[in-house]
Parts: sequence; structure tokens; C-alpha cells
Amino acid sequence: MLVVELGFRLRQTSPGVDGERQSLVESARAELSVLLGLLLGFSLPMALPHYEHRNQLVVDEAGALITVQERARLLPEPFRDEILTLLAKYVAARVEFGEAGPDEPVVRDSVHLAEQLQREMWEDTTRLVQQNPNAVTPIFVQALGELPDLIEQRLAAEEKRIPVAIWLVVILISALTCFVVGYSMRERFFLGMLVVPLTVAIVLSLASELDNPRTGLVHDGQQSLQRLYLDLGTTPMPGR
Repeated sequence: MLVVELGFRLRQTSPGVDGERQSLVESARAELSVLLGLLLGFSLPMALPHYEHRNQLVVDEAGALITVQERARLLPEPFRDEILTLLAKYVAARVEFGEAGPDEPVVRDSVHLAEQLQREMWEDTTRLVQQNPNAVTPIFVQALGELPDLIEQRLAAEEKRIPVAIWLVVILISALTCFVVGYSMRERFFLGMLVVPLTVAIVLSLASELDNPRTGLVHDGQQSLQRLYLDLGTTPMPGR
């Protein structure tokens, strides 16, 4: 709105704009509007796959943990109860990772706790292999081995964003379009000054929401992990 107002005021101080120049300004406004529409339409398809990929990784991790849970229940005692207890704490840590928001220390602590719990489960599994190997052990080891990769995949997915250069180009073209819209006005018209900035703000805000997993109103869904957490028991989540 400020850029539109700046363009309008500059037009007011430039009385020498005749009909031909006005036609050129309006032509530039139309061309910039088309270019801006293409850029805004391009930004959403870039952000949406990032959001969908992060949500799919949550479902994949919940599926992998369910497999670990089911196979752990086939293990002999005392390994079964030890691993299921550690697994419940692990799921709590992963839920906390997803719900930590922009609090970086909490995010780091939840990742470190999950990695520590993984090591403890591997230690129990190593003792199981050494002391009481059975037919279930190989498939349990295979399921447990998928968990470290999923941690890294979710971290990498959160780091995958729309490049800063694209944001700068879109914002620059948006500002230029708003300026030309203001400059093309012969008299102040509130609705005409509002439509383009408001449209740009809505689209860029939505793209930013989808692209940023830890701030704003749109968050990655944690329902799959939360259901698994409730299924495993009532182990308190870290920090709660």
C-alpha cells in the first residue's frame, strides 16, 4: 500500500503525463500484472510439495515405528519390555520435535534425546543377539535400522525451502507492479490501491506458511505420531 501511495504521489507531482504516456504506463501495468501473476503462481507450486513431503515423512516415520513396536512385542523378556519402554520415550521425543515450533533449543534437545534412545535400543538389541538370538531378531534389527535415516530425512526436509533469490525477485516485481499501479492512477481510488497489494500479501503469506514448518498458522500434521504415542502408553513427554 505504501508503494502504491508512493507511485500515486509521484504521479501527482508529474503533471506532464499526456494521453500517450498514460497509455504506455497502463500497458506497463498490465504487463507487470501478468508477470506478477505468473511469479505468484510459480511460488505456490514450489512451497506446496515441501509441505506435503514433510507430512508424508511424519506418516512414514510413524509406520516405521509401528513396525518396530510390533516386532519388539515378539522378542523374549526382558528385552521386550525394555525396548518397548525406550520406544515409548522415543515416540514422545519425536512428537516433541514436531511440536517444538521455532524453539531451536527444544528442537535440538529432542533430536539428541531421540538419538540417545536409539543407541540404548541398539545396545539392548546387541545383547539380545549375543545372548538369545531367535528368528525374530533379524527382522527387528532391520526395522530398528530405519529410524536414524528418518530423523535425518525430516531434518533435511525442514531445511529445504524456496531459495532466497526467488523471494527477492517476487518481492521486487510485486513492489514494482504496485508502484506502477499507483502511478497509473489519475485520482485516488481506494479499491484500486488495495486490490494488488492485498492479493500479493495473501499469496506470499500462504507460500511462506507452506514453506516454513515451524512458524505461522500452518503446521505439519503430527496426528500419526500422536496416535502411536497414545497406543504405546502414558510415558510423559520430555519437558512436560
